[in-house]
Amino acid sequence: MDVTIVGGGVCGLALAHELASDHHVTVLESSPGPRGDGYMIDFFGPGFFAAERMGVIEELRSRGHAFEGVRYGLPDGTQSGTIDVAPLVKAAGGRYFSILRPEVELGLLAQLPASVDLRYGARVVGVRDIGTASGVRDAGAASGVRDAGIASGVRDADTAAGAGPNRDLGREGAAVEIEGGEVLESDLVIACDGVRSPVREHVAPGHGAILPMGYRAASYLFEDPQFAGELGERMLMTDTVERVGWLYAADAARVGVMFSERVDPAITERPTADRARLQTEFAGLHPQIDQALSHAPESFYDDLVAQSVAPRWSRGRVVLAGDAAHAPSLLAGQGTSLAIAGAEALARSLRAAGPHIDVGLAEYERRWRPTVERTQRSGRLSASAFIPATPLQLRVQQVARRAIGLPGVSRLVSRQFIAA
Repeated sequence: MDVTIVGGGVCGLALAHELASDHHVTVLESSPGPRGDGYMIDFFGPGFFAAERMGVIEELRSRGHAFEGVRYGLPDGTQSGTIDVAPLVKAAGGRYFSILRPEVELGLLAQLPASVDLRYGARVVGVRDIGTASGVRDAGAASGVRDAGIASGVRDADTAAGAGPNRDLGREGAAVEIEGGEVLESDLVIACDGVRSPVREHVAPGHGAILPMGYRAASYLFEDPQFAGELGERMLMTDTVERVGWLYAADAARVGVMFSERVDPAITERPTADRARLQTEFAGLHPQIDQALSHAPESFYDDLVAQSVAPRWSRGRVVLAGDAAHAPSLLAGQGTSLAIAGAEALARSLRAAGPHIDVGLAEYERRWRPTVERTQRSGRLSASAFIPATPLQLRVQQVARRAIGLPGVSRLVSRQFIAA
């Protein structure tokens, strides 16, 4: 069948990898090319096992890094504690490493089948069901994506993209419009367009908006080989209240930095990246953080920490995947893992269902939803641990970190973290 994937990030590329052997796959990505900026993630859990089965784990591992652990620092520059990563790696059976999120995309790109039609700079502005009863609505009704303008006489995907020349236009399907007017019809549209997915409102009316968690995060990378060498094999995390900074050597030449702060949870609009505000807001957390702030670029990642929740993941021949369906939030630390594992789960369900696409979509949700909802609950509970609200909360965390070093405690906590 013809499959159109909206979004060429981790989830979209993983899906394309899994579907390409059986289907004609087109991937539409709004950015002009692979995204170079990003932040370091810990890769483990269901996504690691899925990557092994997909045959891409060694490519990802070659792009990853094994840190020794985390060191905690106070505003005066003194060290307040450390946590070693070795117990986590052992608890995960060795299936654990750190990797820059854009390197995950590049790793999947390196393994992408040649048959996939990957289009950068292709922004989808509308989506609509076709070949079904009347009454469907476009994706933009409540989310800023305009009417796709899809009617009975539009071109199908084979005339526009060279994919799927044998699609039966009388069958049920879906269509997307790309900015500029081009329309693609396919048997299935899969939205992998992130936590702020405009398509989610089409699939689950009333659930298109994000669910802010009361935090804001920013990150960037910069070149400084000497600074990277000084940071060594341990990440720095500031022991501070309401505002936190992370710092790490992304590789031998680059330094990565991330900031997070508490904000009003009622805010849903994406913030505007402001270099001067960032430098003012996070100054004084740690001397090395101040040094990193002097390298802040004019443009960088800056967004609310949020989840996405939808009571249904598919409607007709449009289905949500990855963060578009179930973002656990940046602070939960499992978004990339769930994106890859969820992509595999959807592909396997469709493969098992054969021509019965609706059955495959229902089975995907039935099997995968319990896993992601458990991770989302864990993410909501653990988010506050990263950014203490009061000095008392910070003190409790410092005491807890020291307890982790006791015999047996580290092993228990590591197993619980991996299982979360």
